[in-house]
Amino acid sequence: MTVRKIIELIELIKSKIGNENYITNLQDYQSTIQNNQSNIVLLKEILDKSIFDIEDLMEENIPELLQKVLVGKVIPFEFEKYQQKLIELKNKNHSDYSTLYNELTTLFAQMIEKINQNITEIENIRKIVNPFQTKDFDDLQEDNNAIFAIIFNNESSFNNLKSLSFELKNWDRGLFLYQQIISDETPKAFEIIEVEQGSVEVVINLIFDVAEKLVDLFKTGLETYGAYLAYKTLIHEKLFDTFKGNKELILLEEKREKLLLENVKKAVKDEIKKQVKKGKKQEALDKKIDEVTRLITDHIIKGNGVKLLSSPADKEEIVEKEKEKEKLFAKSKIDYKKLDAITKQLLLEEFTTLPPEENYEKE
Repeated sequence: MTVRKIIELIELIKSKIGNENYITNLQDYQSTIQNNQSNIVLLKEILDKSIFDIEDLMEENIPELLQKVLVGKVIPFEFEKYQQKLIELKNKNHSDYSTLYNELTTLFAQMIEKINQNITEIENIRKIVNPFQTKDFDDLQEDNNAIFAIIFNNESSFNNLKSLSFELKNWDRGLFLYQQIISDETPKAFEIIEVEQGSVEVVINLIFDVAEKLVDLFKTGLETYGAYLAYKTLIHEKLFDTFKGNKELILLEEKREKLLLENVKKAVKDEIKKQVKKGKKQEALDKKIDEVTRLITDHIIKGNGVKLLSSPADKEEIVEKEKEKEKLFAKSKIDYKKLDAITKQLLLEEFTTLPPEENYEKE
């Protein structure tokens, strides 16, 4: 993992579990219950909040990020373990406030201790790696641009040069067409600056307006893809069990599943149409929109992503959009893992493209 990536992960983790965030919440919960030991309603409310906090951090992939950064003696905070303990405590349905208070106090004390150990360790790592940081995006950041990463997490996208070349070729053309559609400018060339464990990041310098619209586009795609994944992982099987073999209901549900998946592409396409630069004459506009739509949906369904790395200081709105997009992306990764093998294969076969067997570069 590169130094820049380590520092980026540390800052993200600290922003979620550090002061003014998770550790502060835990300390506040501990203080609140100490001052309200006999208020069983409040104790149960605090218990519910503490479970929700862990679920929220798990959705944002914080456990996975901690494991990437903390590879020494300090054990990453065991979110699932403490989530389970809190849920078990809730399920006991205490009527005696003293028992609930004692168990909750003990749990919070353990959690605060472990989280503080993690925070101390990642701060130590930050101090160690900071002098070796070689790439500072402040050198590239101006008032009218944004530094953007196209991220390939799916191993089939980069496990050989042909696959990676195919993906980059598609992005090179797709970004060119996208910028033609929404702007008068042309994109700068790709600059591959790092390869880290488990993924490849391609870092590019985009006009700010293009970067902002690209964040919006991926946010739209991830919202609709997330709706499909939520349907498949939370609703689909439970509904089918209630149909008791009713063919009409089964057909209707199969149609809904298909429409939810097709809506990913439709929503992305509609968003691009809204972004088209007004008053600009363009040839073959529909074909360009179709090609960019395929690129974006293919990237999303493969589990790949994009990330805003840097933007002008006065453009805070894009940072908020990026946070929302990243939360959707993290949730989609969690839900995708819950899909059965047949559904995963269907997604790859019907909604993504792979390099052709022949030498496509001669086409």
